[in-house]
Amino acid sequence: MKLHNYARIAAPLFALALGLGACSRAQHVTDAVTGPGRNGTDTQGAAGCPTLIANNINNALDFALESGAVVSIRSGRRLRIETSGDAAEVSIGSCGPCAAADIPSINFIGGHANVFVAGSNHSVTTTGQRLTFTRLAFLGTNIEPGILIANDALGNVMEIIWPELAGLGVGSPIVRVQLAVWNEAMVNASDALDVSWDLTAEQNGVQTTFKGHCEAMSKNGTPVLGAGAGSILPCPATLAGTGGALVLSAADVVQFRPSKNRLRFEAIGDVAAGTINAVGGCAASETPTVRFTGGTANVFRAGSNTSVTADGKPLAFTALASPGILIEPGIVLAADAAGDVLEIIWPGLAGLPPGAPVVRLQLARWSAWIQTGRAIDVRMTLNATGPGSAASYTISANNVVLPQAR
Repeated sequence: MKLHNYARIAAPLFALALGLGACSRAQHVTDAVTGPGRNGTDTQGAAGCPTLIANNINNALDFALESGAVVSIRSGRRLRIETSGDAAEVSIGSCGPCAAADIPSINFIGGHANVFVAGSNHSVTTTGQRLTFTRLAFLGTNIEPGILIANDALGNVMEIIWPELAGLGVGSPIVRVQLAVWNEAMVNASDALDVSWDLTAEQNGVQTTFKGHCEAMSKNGTPVLGAGAGSILPCPATLAGTGGALVLSAADVVQFRPSKNRLRFEAIGDVAAGTINAVGGCAASETPTVRFTGGTANVFRAGSNTSVTADGKPLAFTALASPGILIEPGIVLAADAAGDVLEIIWPGLAGLPPGAPVVRLQLARWSAWIQTGRAIDVRMTLNATGPGSAASYTISANNVVLPQAR
């Protein structure tokens, strides 16, 4: 997958001074009930602001890299690097509507960045030191929606792009580091570059620092896929000992359409060992060697044990099966008698940009308590069998706010 630049209409002053633009990933899996759609995506509603965690650079939250690339080198003009992904503990993606706003409730108050000759500690900045940026500013909805940006005295840029808010389609946040000046001799002599960065967000006096990096990015623009990209791995020999809770990088209600009997929740993540991702090729198959034999799901009023499914009881699903690789590759799903759906999507197998597995729960009916602005907790289980082994995986997401009904 290559990160492309998209032409944007922006205020001439900002475009000239900063060389603005934005970068998008391909469509997110939020369309057809039977699998990830291919014909465009709907704007999704924000599901509330996350609560920041007090920390500092020494225990900063790690950015789970999906992809990193040197997307542009123009001698004497710009050297642009972009990394996409998110943090698990506090989602930068969820910060978007609260930070890229005219009246923000979360502010990104500054950050640092450095670019190195790959595999070394030789910085290619003009000073040989990391760059420092002050507060990342929102330029305005009518100028550049969905981004925050800062530049230093030399014109180097640090930027956060939320693709969906920027009108580029759904995708993980992008952190852009753009050099206006650099040590060209060092860059010309190297085949690849490394980048490291940190960003600090503030909310009601609490500060959270994030840090990210990507190594060995070729100057020809070929992307480097990180652990968060969920590149497809060989099937594991056994599922024994692999069960447990998925570590989520994102969890949200991505569609709420009462008129179409559709409430769609998606969680993105995997167990620490990456087992869900690894079994994709042998589970989403017409002759699977790993089978998801069933699962359960329940939705509660946030912070309670009160179920808000249609009958107030947990949902039960039989075996999740592939609809056929010629119909919808890269997924397995099951539907109950009411039309509720439990589904697993492996984006890289489904013809979408590589990404961590997506577990989708789609309700066809629900309690009248479900309304825009109210928060829910979601619980799911997935049961799997493989060669001589079995495992159970759990998904848990709390305080997910219901978006505007459409």
